[in-house]
Amino acid sequence: MDQFRSTEKSLQATVFSITSTPGPLPDVDMSERSTTRAWLGLLVASMCYVLVLDVLAVAVAFPEIEEAFPDSARTTLAWITTGFTIAIAAVMLLVGQLADRIGWRRTFMTGMGAFACFALIGASAPNISVLIGARVAQGVCAALFTVTAFPLALPAFPLDRRGTAMGWVGVGGATAALLGPVVGATLVTLTSWRAGLLLPIPLCVLAAVFAPKVFDERKGEKRPIDFLGCLLGGSGASALALVILQRWWLLTPVALVLLLLFGVRVTRHRYPLIRPELFTDRRYVWALISQTATQTAIFAWFFSMPLFLANVWGWSTIESGLAMAVPMLLSFNSVLAGRYADRHGYRMVLSTGGLIAAAGIGWWMITLDNEPSFLALAVGLVVFGWGGGQVGVIGMGAALNSLSDDLLAEGNAALQTNRRLVQGLGAATALAILGNRDASSITAFRWAWAFAGGAYLISAIVMWWYPADERQRASK
Repeated sequence: MDQFRSTEKSLQATVFSITSTPGPLPDVDMSERSTTRAWLGLLVASMCYVLVLDVLAVAVAFPEIEEAFPDSARTTLAWITTGFTIAIAAVMLLVGQLADRIGWRRTFMTGMGAFACFALIGASAPNISVLIGARVAQGVCAALFTVTAFPLALPAFPLDRRGTAMGWVGVGGATAALLGPVVGATLVTLTSWRAGLLLPIPLCVLAAVFAPKVFDERKGEKRPIDFLGCLLGGSGASALALVILQRWWLLTPVALVLLLLFGVRVTRHRYPLIRPELFTDRRYVWALISQTATQTAIFAWFFSMPLFLANVWGWSTIESGLAMAVPMLLSFNSVLAGRYADRHGYRMVLSTGGLIAAAGIGWWMITLDNEPSFLALAVGLVVFGWGGGQVGVIGMGAALNSLSDDLLAEGNAALQTNRRLVQGLGAATALAILGNRDASSITAFRWAWAFAGGAYLISAIVMWWYPADERQRASK
């Protein structure tokens, strides 16, 4: 079981922060009827957090799954999670172009409907091969609705209210992260692991049914699909995911070569999978760099703190879980951060958020030691949670808010792929700093926190180069 936990943790690094925002659009009529439809659309789009519920339910159900398939090695069972994660990384870039061709709403509905179908197949799997295959298929489906969900919903909001909308999206993500383990554990305890895998089906069905009522169909520029680019990019991302999640270090040069060839392909092909002009947008580039640091930091902390509480302080799983819930609750301040971004732009709110989160981690480095101190821990949790709430989904808006419609899908796909890879990298780096999973040295944990805090500082510094948003100034 312990051997699986590192894989479980890496999987969880795929589930947070799966939102996006649309590019500039004409002024939006916010009559009472259109306002209601806009908020209903945002609610339906937020159902993409079914991904969070699903992943956490599978993590909770794993001991039962292990007992159900006693003849399967743990390395084989780990592919229930690893295969899911790699499937998302492999197809994310392709989904952007695919959605432009067949329609974003259709892609979203297909992803939700198919995700529910494969959840049913996985829950009724007669053997481990069928279960793993269903999880891989679910990963592909998750990429379909992850890329398209919020770009479908947010165009219904005027520019000066999209930050607020993204703030409420953050509330949805935090709620899913809090409820996922509780609901999943309850279902598994009362019934079996199969019930845990059925958890996402009702939300998927609701999202697929109501999507045509709240979303207008949108399509981007239809361009020939670069299948060789898809192969290079998908294979490179998959290989890198294997290096990070499974520690298949020998694949490192393969991943780097594939990604290098993908980069060359992007610059030379007439219809590249990711158009180079995407990276001429300074807001997108600086926010992308900042988000890279932020996502690395949050998952370095996410996987080091529970180990500290268990190995150094001897806390139980329930006690550690309750402590970890505090920052999730405080991340509800994303609503306030979104409103501030609407009025004053993203630079200040994201820079200060990174500094506040780093300050919370720095507090732990100074005050925590081998003797448990709830007060010292709680102060850091409050400060860290407040700062983290400012740099979550709001950072997605900073990256994508200035992109034109024809660049939005691929820009979002590139950003999502990057986030998933660096989330796994943050977790893997923290675990590497700590050494073996029984690590109990306070010094090792301080180095892991220094890594996370340093990444937050980098994210804050980078955002000072984020250009002022003239469109938001004009909208005041």
